[in-house]
Amino acid sequence: MFGKYTHNFDPKGRLFVPSKLREELGAVFYVVAGLDHSLLVFPEAKWAEVMERINAAPLSNARSKRFILANVAKCEPDKQGRFVLPPTLRKYANLNGDVTFLGQGDHGEIWDAATYEASENEWMSGGGDMAAAYQELGL
Repeated sequence: MFGKYTHNFDPKGRLFVPSKLREELGAVFYVVAGLDHSLLVFPEAKWAEVMERINAAPLSNARSKRFILANVAKCEPDKQGRFVLPPTLRKYANLNGDVTFLGQGDHGEIWDAATYEASENEWMSGGGDMAAAYQELGL
């Protein structure tokens, strides 16, 4: 998955899955609270891998497990590609109007569009170091 797509909620509070990501996300996908007040979006097969790792974690990690698993939404888009995000996840990510979907390889992210745009603008206008980014990714 890759790319950046902007959508907004319809009057019933539904969000469209970008058409270019629909096939990759599949008929069922999972949305969970992510980093920096974003949401992570996992296709069903990738979510199964995530759950294996969570389930293998020791009981001493109960607080982390509790937060993550309490804030997961199983999503099944309708035929038009729309799905509903629970209010708790919408609040966590400050989603009210325009939303930016990002493809991130094996998963996606959902951001408040203004928040993501500000972050991207900062990076692109000199706040980011592309050489360091490629090095961090081993490229």
